[in-house]
Amino acid sequence: MKTIDRLVKIMDCFSPEQPVWSLRELSEQLQLPPSTLHRFLVSLEAHGILRRDPGDKRWQLGYRTFIWGNLAAESTGLRHVARPVMHDLVAATGETAILTVYHDQEVICVDKVETSYSVRMTLEVGRRRPPHAGASSKILMAYLPEEEIQAIIRDKGLPKVCTNTITDPDELMAELAKIRACGYAESREETDLGAWGVATPIRGREGEVVAAIGIAGPSSRFTDQLVQQYVILCRQAAQRISALLSKGIEA
Repeated sequence: MKTIDRLVKIMDCFSPEQPVWSLRELSEQLQLPPSTLHRFLVSLEAHGILRRDPGDKRWQLGYRTFIWGNLAAESTGLRHVARPVMHDLVAATGETAILTVYHDQEVICVDKVETSYSVRMTLEVGRRRPPHAGASSKILMAYLPEEEIQAIIRDKGLPKVCTNTITDPDELMAELAKIRACGYAESREETDLGAWGVATPIRGREGEVVAAIGIAGPSSRFTDQLVQQYVILCRQAAQRISALLSKGIEA
């Protein structure tokens, strides 16, 4: 188990923000001796999980992770059920639709359908974000157990991601209470400059929140009048997905 935990920590270092690492950087990040870490990296390389650039010797994800990622995405019932609904949401709003889930103190984008506008918000599938910033993240955080919310604040802190990111715990708790009361979340420049979004929860068979569906777009197309209109459309989309999940399709 210790070996598996260590391998997962290595893999978790690779992200869109830092997709490439040197041995020294990884050693410092993971606080592992270079010799010990190197043995792990070479083993992962032998299995195609990591690969090393022949020029600068820096490490990056291997092609096997690409295969696994696509397989995981295609085998996810939630994604399969939600995609047609997301297409309808994009057609109705003209903005990008985003499907997210909560996992291990982070929010993960599991699918997206982009608008045809040349100016649009983009979020890579697989991108991980902190749960306190952005509409799709906050809606998931709001319905977590109280102890989980406090653990996130304690373990991860509330880093400032963008101009309007909430960084004060009391302010965040008030925001989450407001979200639970109204049933939706909105954000303006909490994760990206010039971006806004709204999101609503998707519920499973037992009424538990299993995911979130939201839309995001550039501030140039945002008006206060659109918020409630888009919230209604997101709620309808979430209800459609929830109804399909309740018929027996597992997330």
